[in-house]
Amino acid sequence: MLVLVTGGAGRLGITVCKMLQKKGFRVRVFDLPSPRNRKSVRDLGKKADVFWGDLTDGGSVQQAMDGVDAVVHMAGILPPVTEANPRLAEKVNVGGTQTLVDAIRASGKHIPFVFTSSVAVFGPTVTATEPISVEKNHPNPKDVYGRTKFKAETMIRESGVDYVILRLSAAMYTVFELADVRRLYGIPLNNRLEICHPEEVSLAIVNAIVNFEAAKGNTLIISGGPKGRMLYKDMIRGILGVLRLPLPPARKFTQQPFYLDYYDTSNSQLLLQYQHKTFGDYLGDYRVTLAQRFTPAFLPFMCYFIGPLFGKIVMRLI
Repeated sequence: MLVLVTGGAGRLGITVCKMLQKKGFRVRVFDLPSPRNRKSVRDLGKKADVFWGDLTDGGSVQQAMDGVDAVVHMAGILPPVTEANPRLAEKVNVGGTQTLVDAIRASGKHIPFVFTSSVAVFGPTVTATEPISVEKNHPNPKDVYGRTKFKAETMIRESGVDYVILRLSAAMYTVFELADVRRLYGIPLNNRLEICHPEEVSLAIVNAIVNFEAAKGNTLIISGGPKGRMLYKDMIRGILGVLRLPLPPARKFTQQPFYLDYYDTSNSQLLLQYQHKTFGDYLGDYRVTLAQRFTPAFLPFMCYFIGPLFGKIVMRLI
């Protein structure tokens, strides 16, 4: 079975592709030919097909769709680019999705289609007292990203294709990029959230293909479940604590409500069976990644020298 993964060269996309390969699927990656993406797909080996192209280009999409048995659609523009360039966000997140759906319909086949949306479609839910659910909480996006994701969802539901829509929550990566650091202060310290290990998110996406007949037609929230619930300040404190760095001054964090919250994932867990890691597991994986990315001496150096002596200064400068 050949699975097309749009955005398959991204951080989460690569993890999904690797997991699909382990499950015995053949993988075709469709993504932009950036230097970072070209380097990323090397990890998939020669067995993976790679199609470089633009999601908004119908010709490229048609070529990538040739012979495909299922589609995982992960490509899209993310914040903060969506907010800085709404037209591009609309063109890619909505228009690109339309192009892909049109190609599926033109094939004349019932091709399973898994779309990764976002809990951003709910908007901030600061007055909620219970976990947010698809059944009880209607979409009310407040940013460009959430609005484009909800438009794409609506278009997919009305298209007639066989679909599963996955609203992803906060997937915590063990390798941080500069953009992640820039977003550090964009969530209020007391904001409720559920973390979800990237392996859990990837497993949910892959199992949406494996168990497609059971999940078909559903819109599911993918998040960490009760074991992943905490306040944002507790998550940041735990991650920085690995390096013995203190929590930054509270004044540096925004007071504007953010769209993350606690979620009812009972239905998604029942259908996809993906929740198996704790925050402690994540922190352990983070330590391993740091040692691999730098040197085994990096963590002791941070924990016993930089953190205790210069931690407060470092966090004021970030």
